[in-house]
Amino acid sequence: MTTYRDSGFLAQAFVNFICLLGWSPKNDREQMSRQELIEAFSLEGVNRSNAVVNFSEEEPFDPKAVWLNAEHIRALPVEELTARLLPFVEGAGYDTSKLPQITPLIRERIRLLREVLTAADFFFLDQLAPYDSVELIPKKGDTALALKVLQRASEVLQTAEFTHDGLEGPLRGAAESLGIKAGQMFEPIRVAACGRKNAPPLFASLEVLGRETCLKRIAQAMEKLKSI
Repeated sequence: MTTYRDSGFLAQAFVNFICLLGWSPKNDREQMSRQELIEAFSLEGVNRSNAVVNFSEEEPFDPKAVWLNAEHIRALPVEELTARLLPFVEGAGYDTSKLPQITPLIRERIRLLREVLTAADFFFLDQLAPYDSVELIPKKGDTALALKVLQRASEVLQTAEFTHDGLEGPLRGAAESLGIKAGQMFEPIRVAACGRKNAPPLFASLEVLGRETCLKRIAQAMEKLKSI
């Protein structure tokens, strides 16, 4: 039980999973609160066969338990989820001041509470983990285009208002001025700022990171491209 807890399972999700091992409600619901489990329980729903928990060395937790935990995480109010994530972020030695802003950006992306440390690490790190410079090159583009995009992005971000709407408009306008699609504009910026292509929504991420961090990381990304 402590292994589940320390890995980031919510207590209500764990109880939910244990209950469904040997019992099922009449309406075949799966995600249920403790009170809903109590109200729905009946002996008629108890299974005669032995319960089975699926796990392996590669996947130490039953996939259904992980799925249920993700569903319970998504159902939590942002404030409560932030409080649940706090011990994991503090335990890693990170500054937690921006966690309330980060939580809604990753709520749909984590299955276990501990995954905040991988899904949101770039928000906390002073220096991004190493990434392949090729990731900065947009689809149907080349190094020259990536450099042009990042140079233009740097110019925009120096004066843009650092809010979602204050960033989206100018960056979309920059894509138009360069004669490229928005995706070709945003991809190099996302990788430069977050260190990966698969990251939370771009404009909200930039807003949380802040102007100084974004400009610094874009400058570093441009240097990486020049070394290809």
